[in-house]
Amino acid sequence: MSQTSDKEKIILVVDDDQTNRLVLSSLLKESGYKAIIAVNGEEAVKIVDENHVDIILLDVMMPVMDGYQAARIIKSRQTYFIPIIFLTAMTDEAALAKCIDSGGDDFLTKPFNHTLLNAKIDSMLRIAGLYKSIAEQNIEIKNKNFQVEQEMIVTKKLFEKIINNDLRGDKTGLHYSMSPMSIFNGDLILAEKNQTSGFDVLIADFTGHGLSAAIGALPVSDVFHSMTNKCFSFNDILVEANLKLTELLPTHMFMAAGLISVDRSNNVLSVVNAGLPDMYLYRNGEILHTFKSRNIPLGISKLSASQFEVEMQTLEYGDRLIAATDGIMEANNAAGEMFGLERLLKVFEDNVDAEALFETILSSCSEFREGAEQTDDITLLEVCHLENIEYKTNVAFQNEHREPSNWSIQFSLDIKSLRQFDVLPYIMQAVNQLQPLGSGRTSVHTLLAEMFSNALDHGVLKLDSSMKNTPQGFMEFYQEKQKRLESMEEGHIQVSLHHELDANKGGRFTLHLMDSGEGYDFRNVDTHKNKYSGRGLKLVSSLATDMKVLGKGNAVMAYYDWDNK
Repeated sequence: MSQTSDKEKIILVVDDDQTNRLVLSSLLKESGYKAIIAVNGEEAVKIVDENHVDIILLDVMMPVMDGYQAARIIKSRQTYFIPIIFLTAMTDEAALAKCIDSGGDDFLTKPFNHTLLNAKIDSMLRIAGLYKSIAEQNIEIKNKNFQVEQEMIVTKKLFEKIINNDLRGDKTGLHYSMSPMSIFNGDLILAEKNQTSGFDVLIADFTGHGLSAAIGALPVSDVFHSMTNKCFSFNDILVEANLKLTELLPTHMFMAAGLISVDRSNNVLSVVNAGLPDMYLYRNGEILHTFKSRNIPLGISKLSASQFEVEMQTLEYGDRLIAATDGIMEANNAAGEMFGLERLLKVFEDNVDAEALFETILSSCSEFREGAEQTDDITLLEVCHLENIEYKTNVAFQNEHREPSNWSIQFSLDIKSLRQFDVLPYIMQAVNQLQPLGSGRTSVHTLLAEMFSNALDHGVLKLDSSMKNTPQGFMEFYQEKQKRLESMEEGHIQVSLHHELDANKGGRFTLHLMDSGEGYDFRNVDTHKNKYSGRGLKLVSSLATDMKVLGKGNAVMAYYDWDNK
């Protein structure tokens, strides 16, 4: 189809009367327009199909095809707005209305006035120009929207890749469901294995939803995964995540969060609830304990590690922790009612199958919401404490290509060092850099963690494990630990690590820890008699190739053998 410049407008004159055609063509030429001639409606349709036309002057009564039919066909086929001005000798209202109903945009009765004709043409051309401008803007908006949509899809995949470390599955006991309100989820769940062969989970809800709410997920994910892998303490992770969010987020945004840690060595659940709805520990068909929010959300103000309140509960196999963001209880139905706390607790009360509890909560909320628009991100989390768990292979550790070597390192830590910072992550990080432990990484880290904890808690700080005889005792134990650590003036721990290759493409890793404590008569003490305590050395003994308690009971040496088969 040929095009024309903006300066020369093409007007199609359609009339079966030769005199009318000549008069109109002459008037249009005089006004600076280019005229194209058609003698009937059929010819006019063909010309419009094959040429660019800016406006049509269309007679009503013509042979072959009249103006009404031609107008309908042209309007049905046009890809851009072409104004049609009907030329008619009829003056009755019904005839003029038929012109408009057939697709006409205006009409001019014969005999027509030259000035009025030019005025109507100018008016229609201005309208056509507006249509053209709107069409161009719509195309531009459509292209921009497509570009934004593609960028959002790519960004969403990038977000998911960065924050993803999915430990979900029946073999780990971790289940969760996330239903975002928009393409980006303002809710967040992160999971990472910890050094007790259990795992830590962060469930979070950023203010609002969409991209602005999800933007904080990147620094939080980086802090959570890196610091958990390096064995930093629960509270240190929260302090660093809070610091990042305080620096990054605008003042009106924050992150309500719950940090959950399953200690499989001691069968202990630790929870920090910072602004989330209540979390529930479910056992034997009832809610055993409710973890209420006792901390302010992250990203509001700077906090120290001691300002985070941690709640602890002992676990039995089969226990379930249920946590959710506020999207569950604030979910609306078609009548505008909220799902609410009462309905949620009723699900717990009526549930008869512990394994079905998670799905029952989801289905109850979904049935309640049926027919209503989703108004917030909806996230539900379940942590089930299993006797035996199995993780997927961690590819990141398989891809390490450092060659094993012979090495020794020593650390001597006085009470100030022990008080000021958590040194264990730095020791473990050094071990990771020196030795590609592969599948033995978790075992060696657990050996170090248990031996160091034993030396600090019972050697230097002289804490009694019997304090942990009851669930409440756990809290008292760790409160007393913090108090003694801050008040003691003397004490130290010496850590010696040694690795030696053997002839069978393997090696022996030796861990020797000695503390300044008084020691104990380890030959006559049953360290495994208590349900909640005394399991540290038992765990060390089970993981190590060999273990020895030395001196007066204030030194422990463990050996871990590995091979490269």
